[in-house]
Amino acid sequence: MSGVAPGTDLDRDARDLRRGLRLHLLGYVLRLLYPLLTGIVVVLYGRREFGLFVTAQAGLLVMLRICLAGLDKAVLWWVPRQPSGEERRGLAGAFLWVLFAGTLSAAAAGLAAPWLAAWSGDPGAATPLRWMALGLVPMAGMELLVHACLGRRRLEAQVFVKEGLGAAALPAAAVLLWLAGFRAGGLAWSFVLSNLAALAGAAWLFHRSFPAAAPPGAGRSLPLPLVRYALPMGLMELLNSALLRLDVLLLAALTDPATVGVWGVVVQVGNAVRSVRSGFDPLVLAIVSQIHVRPDPARLRAAFSRATVLVLATQAPIYAFLLAFLPWLLPLLGEGYGAAATPVLVLCAFWVLHGAFGLHGLIVLGYGRSGLAAANVGATLVAETLLLLLLVPPFGLVGAALAVGLAFTAQNVLWTWQSRRLTGGWPYDPALRADLLVLAAAAAAMLAAWLVAWPAGDTVARVGAFGAFLLTGAVGWLRRKEGIPRHALL
Repeated sequence: MSGVAPGTDLDRDARDLRRGLRLHLLGYVLRLLYPLLTGIVVVLYGRREFGLFVTAQAGLLVMLRICLAGLDKAVLWWVPRQPSGEERRGLAGAFLWVLFAGTLSAAAAGLAAPWLAAWSGDPGAATPLRWMALGLVPMAGMELLVHACLGRRRLEAQVFVKEGLGAAALPAAAVLLWLAGFRAGGLAWSFVLSNLAALAGAAWLFHRSFPAAAPPGAGRSLPLPLVRYALPMGLMELLNSALLRLDVLLLAALTDPATVGVWGVVVQVGNAVRSVRSGFDPLVLAIVSQIHVRPDPARLRAAFSRATVLVLATQAPIYAFLLAFLPWLLPLLGEGYGAAATPVLVLCAFWVLHGAFGLHGLIVLGYGRSGLAAANVGATLVAETLLLLLLVPPFGLVGAALAVGLAFTAQNVLWTWQSRRLTGGWPYDPALRADLLVLAAAAAAMLAAWLVAWPAGDTVARVGAFGAFLLTGAVGWLRRKEGIPRHALL
């Protein structure tokens, strides 16, 4: 993308997006720690106790969405819209609400503990499950403060607080408690302790990110515009929770457990590609929300185009790596997992498209149209259900990948159409074409290298093709950075 003058909003947007990319890549290190520590936890505590913990945690996460009522996503939209020095307005009321709702939800979850313990075959597990429910209160408070900090473009809240203290610290605490001898209820207590630590981290970062005092007259009430935005967002989050589990539930009904197990691998790999885009969502939403208050079409085009380039430039090498080496990696998981190769590549191809065009949804949300967002997710839920029922019986896991991908592609069409209506045009800088040409050239070089090297053997072809992609992309990107004219880029 073209350079901008220092000190302007455009320059700040560009710096924050580049910084967001660096933090997002660092976050992958924390994400790698999580499955490793979780595997250790399963070995230490056993499958039955871990299964009970996962079941209780799933229920608490659903209750979290209910007690937040969309306020976490709403403050991400709300904070950038406030005048300088008044960013705290409405946050005290929102924080008190989620703590109150979280306390009621924790009490309700505690009442359900004996039934869950009886289902597990260990009535004595009811007590630690009740203590585990208390973790819902700090988790709700942490979510709100994290999203408030994200509204101030502090992506450390996502990477270090939510994904670090809030996620990776949970299995780490479980391992430490087991080693210390607290083996009965160790998982439940690790849930509480990790969320308390995350809340403390979020509170510290909130204090550093916001003015020292609330603006005059802010009070502890919830501003009506914040509530109006939050309620549809709460509905959207509930629908999203259903959408994220729909494929597994329908596959379980239409196929067998072994097939669902292979699909689980497809989803995990797909999430690695999809999460690249979601890591940019809070920052892009904060920028768009601020632009909506002080309209600046040139700034919107520059920021949106830069975000699109960064997402694609991160996703494309991941997808190229999967194309080249996935058939070597999947058999390492065990017999039968090689069948996941084609579904993974199909699904991840759709996630790359989603990474580019799904950003339009952030314009819709940034312009305050949370009701449209809830409707779009509801329509995606219906479309995915119909497509899964239609495509899974004849095509199996490939059909499931097509169903999920096509449903989200239809959602992206809705986002794109709606964002264009709201902004009055396409939010793209013409310089984006040159960056897309770099990616297209890298893809073409990968295909050509594969075809040329194929007679030398499968290994040479795969390694050479991936190397050609990286080399072409790196050279093209460096030439763009050096300011080579667009017509001479390639």
